[in-house]
Amino acid sequence: MLDFTTRFHSGINIDDTWRYAGVAEPKTMIIPFLYSVRIPEGTIFDRADDAIKQRYGIIDPEEEEEEAAIALAKDLVEVKADFVRCWFNWRFFEPSLVPTDTLDTLLESSYQNWPLDHLVNTLVEKGVDLIPVIGCGYARMLPDGLHVDKDRALYLKRLAIHVRLLIRRYKGKVKHWQIENEPNWWSKHVEGGWRSGVSWMDPRGFREDLLKTLNDAVHEEDSGAVTIINLEGDGGMKNLNPYPPLCDIVGLDFYPNYKAASPINIDVFDQAQKLSKEIGKPVMISETGYPSGPRVLGYTEGKQALYVKRAFEKASSLDGIRGLGIWRHRDTTWRSFPPQENRFGLKDAKGHPKPAWGAFKESIAALK
Repeated sequence: MLDFTTRFHSGINIDDTWRYAGVAEPKTMIIPFLYSVRIPEGTIFDRADDAIKQRYGIIDPEEEEEEAAIALAKDLVEVKADFVRCWFNWRFFEPSLVPTDTLDTLLESSYQNWPLDHLVNTLVEKGVDLIPVIGCGYARMLPDGLHVDKDRALYLKRLAIHVRLLIRRYKGKVKHWQIENEPNWWSKHVEGGWRSGVSWMDPRGFREDLLKTLNDAVHEEDSGAVTIINLEGDGGMKNLNPYPPLCDIVGLDFYPNYKAASPINIDVFDQAQKLSKEIGKPVMISETGYPSGPRVLGYTEGKQALYVKRAFEKASSLDGIRGLGIWRHRDTTWRSFPPQENRFGLKDAKGHPKPAWGAFKESIAALK
């Protein structure tokens, strides 16, 4: 099992958890900075998505979740990855809100459906650890009808119950849990259309209350569990003091080549090393990656492979960094903007490896 206090761990991110839960993927979303619009069903964009699926031979996710989990485990075992970081969407377990007057009863019982059991069991049986992201307030991940602005206190109560049920279910199988996502970047998530509500724009004390609620819920159910708060690092390592006391490990997300394909830059990892020394806690790079295209913007598969190689060399050479999670396992048919968003996979949407997949495997082998 993972132990970030003693050694460096290598992993990868998946953001298409719906594939393994047997639910339909989200509709295509165009997400320019500061503006977003959800495309209605039946538009040219949906027809384009259908064409992509047909081209790549992708079947309905409701028919493939077991096969997908087995294929993922096979990939991770092949490269000897230590962990996979993935989203446990609240909506998967609670599609619509449990009535308020039955919340206490829910805590004493359980959810009726656990759609990610097969994913968890398959990976654990193969010796691959999971780092689930839990309690994330992205609008598409919340139960239908849940809005944080309506009643913040009730939102926190519901959140605590949801998280405690998850920890109780997977105790002994999952030890590391990321609570929420990029809390220092919530306002930007709203601008990008991922979150909805003024609570995320100006959280003030609510941010600390929410993170403390999550951290406490995890540890109350499993005293041996480890919590992670990941922070956006590209916008500047500022005002991070509130976060280390509310978790066991600090994660950082770096995409230094997001706006420019060259030069390849992994010097930003020095900021993670500095933070680790300042807080006296392990730090991991939760997310980092480099897109394989579009070529017109200067991105290529060769540069992506080189980035993976250099990222591992740099991160593993810094004693304050105890883990690296590459974004991401494979491209998906779910489209977003700008176009490089759709090219971060080390494999294409059909599962064919890019050169970066080989670089990923070789980098992990060099650390074993």
